[in-house]
Amino acid sequence: MGIFRGRKTRTDGGAVISDRNASKSDLDALREFAESRKGVEGYIEPKTSVTQTTLLLVAADGESLRRRVSSAQAAADFARKKLGIPVYDANLVGIPSRKRDYDLRKAKGTEATKPSAPAPAKQTPKELAAIMTLESIAGVDPLPTNPSFDELMVVYRKARKQAHPDRLDGARTKWDKVEDAARALGLPD
Repeated sequence: MGIFRGRKTRTDGGAVISDRNASKSDLDALREFAESRKGVEGYIEPKTSVTQTTLLLVAADGESLRRRVSSAQAAADFARKKLGIPVYDANLVGIPSRKRDYDLRKAKGTEATKPSAPAPAKQTPKELAAIMTLESIAGVDPLPTNPSFDELMVVYRKARKQAHPDRLDGARTKWDKVEDAARALGLPD
């Protein structure tokens, strides 16, 4: 009858643990990305309470692709031997700023040289509630009326840091609130 079908494995804090391992299609996607972009570097992101180990590829312009891999060693071997690219531990060197810059440009729909556009003059109640959620979780002073995209991103990053499931023993309640608020405001992850 399949009573237990679909039941997800969870951490002690209740977070759903991803049960999908790396597949051939993940490796094919990584290979295609590395072969079709210039200046690609690999960043190994370790397993967390909610995700498997991942390999993040970042091109010279900041475009990126993240896929699951079976282990950190497998990711390093794949990047060096199969793709012929440098690979780094994301915990030690961090993620390059060009990736964040690319994501911000893409989210704004603008070129890198254009100044950031101000937020719309009138915000919906849902957007105001989302901003208040981010402010309270981040533990910051209230933003000015009609905050800019950059001001929202600063508060969003602080809220994500405070609400990350790894900091809260796997509890995802705050994390989910932060992600819902970001979606309501159209912020990139």
